[in-house]
Amino acid sequence: GTRARKGTIAADTSRYPFGTVMYIPGYGYGRVEDRGSAIKGDHIDLFFKSHKAATRWGKQTKRVVIWLP
Repeated sequence: GTRARKGTIAADTSRYPFGTVMYIPGYGYGRVEDRGSAIKGDHIDLFFKSHKAATRWGKQTKRVVIWLP
């Protein structure tokens, strides 16, 4: 029910429930507000304003700080 914007994270909500806050180095803070059927386990999907920005970020492995609700 929220509009996607910088900081919106899609995640496996069985692992990271809605409202989970994460700090991703190089991206900043975000909150789990969406889920995707292809997103499983510890993988997350970050919102970017454009496809070009998302492609520049690419697929990365990072240690994130997580605050569960």
